[in-house]
Amino acid sequence: MPATITDVARAAGVSITTVSHVINGTRPVAEATTERVRAAIERLNYEVNSVAQSLKSERSNAIGLLITDITNPFFTSLVRGVEDVASAAAYSVILCNTDEDPAKELTYLRMLRRKRVDGVLMAPTGARQPFADQLVESGFPLVCFDRPAPGRPCDSVLVENAAGARAAVSHLIGLGHRRIGVITGLAGVGTTDERLQGYREALAAAGRPLEPELERNGNSRLDGGYREMLALLDLPRPPEAVFSTNNLMTLGALAALQSRGVRVPEDVAIVGFDDFEWAVVLRPRLTAVAQPTYQIGETAARMLLERIEGSAVGPPRRVALPPRLIVRESCGAGGQPGAEELEQVFARPPRRVADARAAT
Repeated sequence: MPATITDVARAAGVSITTVSHVINGTRPVAEATTERVRAAIERLNYEVNSVAQSLKSERSNAIGLLITDITNPFFTSLVRGVEDVASAAAYSVILCNTDEDPAKELTYLRMLRRKRVDGVLMAPTGARQPFADQLVESGFPLVCFDRPAPGRPCDSVLVENAAGARAAVSHLIGLGHRRIGVITGLAGVGTTDERLQGYREALAAAGRPLEPELERNGNSRLDGGYREMLALLDLPRPPEAVFSTNNLMTLGALAALQSRGVRVPEDVAIVGFDDFEWAVVLRPRLTAVAQPTYQIGETAARMLLERIEGSAVGPPRRVALPPRLIVRESCGAGGQPGAEELEQVFARPPRRVADARAAT
């Protein structure tokens, strides 16, 4: 049987109330008594009942984190940013993967609320969730990232997607590519619409017509990128260049090009939206729109903690972070693999929680 608070009190020779004060810090306890209680806790392997503790304090010191696709490298650095900030503030993170499924999203939101988490960070699936609206209306701390909330406005951390897409497609146009295809992400999602908007704006600014056959939907998945790149190659007039609007679809598109023996960038140039560390070792190196993923997670976590701690009040806040076009060889520009870039990626020391504490 697990040890109880009664067992700890008996082993330390004190009352249950004294043990509670030592654990919760609710009243000063003599140093010698405190040491006896802590020694008993360690000897008995006593585990504090965090649920009961949160009922008393109305705080769990835990936050929920909902992401839409755990296989997508976009979330790796983002989750690290959240965890670093949360850990530095003594909060635990409960990670949930919704798989772009609104039903799973609702299940996780309800579960996290039952577990009395202090707040939730989420990348919305794109479907309006009345339960999420209720949470926001009740004042529950909720921050959305990557995509705006499809329902009631809440704090959000986004990226200037249309601007990033415009920069990518304008770069391809500047290199002389005329027929430029696009592989878009999941339909009905804000990021998909914004990146397609940026693609169209770049073409319009250059006086290029929109050609519906060059706009393909890859559903934000690896297999979708593969399938739609093959569809583009099978057109009577295949595109000279392709803009892929997320990293999984970019990898699928590259696999499709390789399967057909199509050279990049000699036969078809490609630019992706989302950078990842191993893009620098692909051949050719991938030109990509880099999102500030760590900063997204870091900023969203700080905004959530500000709501939880009460230091931020008032209407919803919106932060839009700028992306950055990194030009390498896959677009038809760039030189040999850059030693400086490789050094930045692979010689960079791992980020520690202590570094995050110093930054806060």
